[in-house]
Amino acid sequence: MPSLDSQNNIETLRRICPTCEACCGLVMEVDRDEQKIISIKGDPDDHRSKGYVCAKSQAFNYIYEDGERLRHPVKKTANGWEAISWDEALDTIAEKFTHIRDQYGKDALSMYVGNPLGHDFAAGIYLQSLMASIGTERFFSAGTVDQHPQQLVCWGLIGHEWLFPVPDLERTELMICMGANPVVSQGSLLGRPNVKDAMKTIRDRGGKCVVIDPRRTETADEADQHIFIKPGTDAYFLMAFAQVLFDEDKIDLAHLADYVDNVDALREAVSQFTPESTAAVTGVSAAVTRQLVADYTATPKASLYGRIGLCTQEFGLASHWMLMVISILNGKLDQEGGMMFATAPTGGSGPGVDGDVKPYGRWHSKVRGVPETCGELPASLMAEEITAPGNEVRGLLTICGNPVLSVPRGDKIREAMDTLDFMVCLDIYINETTSRADIILPSTVHPEHSNVDVTFQNFTTRNYASYSPRTFEPAEGLKDLGEIILDISARMMGLSSEDMDGYVYQGIVDMAIKRANAEGYELTADKINSLVTGDTSPERFVDVMFRSGPYGDFFGHNPDGLSLDKLKNHPQASMDLGSLKQRMPEIVRTPGQRINVMHELFADDLPRLKQRFDELTAEQAKADGQQMLLIGRRHVRDMNSWLHNLKPYVRGKNRCTIKVNPLDAERIGLVEGGTAKVVTHVGEANVPVEVSPEMMEGVVSIPHGFGHIYGDSQQSLAESALPGISCNDLIDESLDVASSTCVVNGVPVQVYAH
Repeated sequence: MPSLDSQNNIETLRRICPTCEACCGLVMEVDRDEQKIISIKGDPDDHRSKGYVCAKSQAFNYIYEDGERLRHPVKKTANGWEAISWDEALDTIAEKFTHIRDQYGKDALSMYVGNPLGHDFAAGIYLQSLMASIGTERFFSAGTVDQHPQQLVCWGLIGHEWLFPVPDLERTELMICMGANPVVSQGSLLGRPNVKDAMKTIRDRGGKCVVIDPRRTETADEADQHIFIKPGTDAYFLMAFAQVLFDEDKIDLAHLADYVDNVDALREAVSQFTPESTAAVTGVSAAVTRQLVADYTATPKASLYGRIGLCTQEFGLASHWMLMVISILNGKLDQEGGMMFATAPTGGSGPGVDGDVKPYGRWHSKVRGVPETCGELPASLMAEEITAPGNEVRGLLTICGNPVLSVPRGDKIREAMDTLDFMVCLDIYINETTSRADIILPSTVHPEHSNVDVTFQNFTTRNYASYSPRTFEPAEGLKDLGEIILDISARMMGLSSEDMDGYVYQGIVDMAIKRANAEGYELTADKINSLVTGDTSPERFVDVMFRSGPYGDFFGHNPDGLSLDKLKNHPQASMDLGSLKQRMPEIVRTPGQRINVMHELFADDLPRLKQRFDELTAEQAKADGQQMLLIGRRHVRDMNSWLHNLKPYVRGKNRCTIKVNPLDAERIGLVEGGTAKVVTHVGEANVPVEVSPEMMEGVVSIPHGFGHIYGDSQQSLAESALPGISCNDLIDESLDVASSTCVVNGVPVQVYAH
């Protein structure tokens, strides 16, 4: 509940930080008369973050105040950008997109969606109606440069592509972290504020933390042990891990024993990948591998977690397959202290399909015939799909995304955008991508609308529900992002926004009634309509979801249960819903609730895995003094390309550097503060050098999200203070073919002194 200092007219509010997945609790002092946020601090009473915040906690206020963010629709004219009315903008968009769809077919339209949508419940729920209105198979998002291997593994093993296991950090005694840097990222598909503190707590109770990564990251600095591994070889290391489990008879399926199939076939599949045979390829010695397996199997409460470094590589699917299978084989999946599943208060686990409907290969890209995964085509194919001869994309819609900087071959994507008949961007900035648009529609930002972090409550390390109130009335004429998406979809369907909104609401009501039938209580649409609360349609949607969810009041049948009003009246922005609990086999959606550890998704990739292993083994005898492997990295003040027009996040020394091991630097002739020339077969760039022993020999790192170099954006600070280079312009369209995921880690590059 807000409190008011009547003497100073300063109001104190609590909300959730909307910048990353940690969703920390904040205390804000605001002056509503002046429409200003006076201060933002961590909420010491928040049960999850306990007063912790990182530098990004201030970002949404800096964005709110940024004079260069758009506050009205604009269109491109011969005289530059000009303001237009919402009706003109929306009518033009609906007319042109409908014309393109009707004349050239649905796939003459394309969409790209970026990560910020995850922090906007209303936009996420209305997006489904927009996708149905447009109907294109040429749908792209940041997901194919992110988590698609994890989605497919979860679908293949448990039948739900959005139900991710997370490490039970509250109770684990051994945390193994691969290809992730949660101390800096604040956790990714691992919802836990202040992971650094969590690691300390693990050690304080006698546990251990291990990080496996080609770079000694900030997370590795907090761990008990860091193990270097060659980029792109995680699958082989994990297969050797599994091979030891079989060889030493450490298989214990625990409470899943009656549900797991094809364990013997898995034993055969990993049999050749011993710690000794994989050591030269991975860079991890057999002794280190065997000791880690011994530690893992001897620790009843042990968690094995991996993230983007494992996803965005040549064998991303195989890596996450083995990661989850190891937890199954040693009884650590769905067990306290191991890898567990959150129970989201909305009752779902994100969008998805039941386990008997394959979320892959239902259609293919037009140029190369690459199969879709999880409803998307690889974002790195955008340029070739847009310009496909005889099958061109003529209309493009981007939502909160900047693929020119965040996707491999972003430079080619930007060039391809110039061939479009019509391009629309839903964004608050004119940036490297939106500068190519014909119309840009800006939305409110977080202080100007309420929000419930529905997405991130699906993969938290402790169950919770949260609500963030609208702080200020938006500037005149601004619309919420969800409202904009709803308006476009309604116009394209020939409906009013009210009617389209009603259809969305009816779908949620039908879902609630279906849940009530499953739970054994009576519920009707009339009863829901008479009891539902909320200041906006999206708030009413989430109220229905909360009340029919696992903690809900069941519309009066469970009076002590959760509702949106109860959450709004809670003294903090976040309500504690308890520790993670066992959920299997009940959550398994596969036919017969069978967990097939050799699902065709995984088994079909084995020949490619084995062939590449033989090639890598042979390559160990070859030496090229200039060739290195490129990986990305994060910084606590970066969030992809979002924050580079904000002074507090670009000041200080240049972060867009190439980090290189001292021995490699000496061999190549690189010096601290000098310049390296980085070359691939698709591009080259000159990058400032940072010599650091944190890098594994043979590996270099350039951060993602930079490259503000084009001159036609209206982000003056991003262009002047820290433009950097886009490492994605050095990366080709290579894919983990088993998951259609872009390969951005373990990319071969040539490095020279410049």
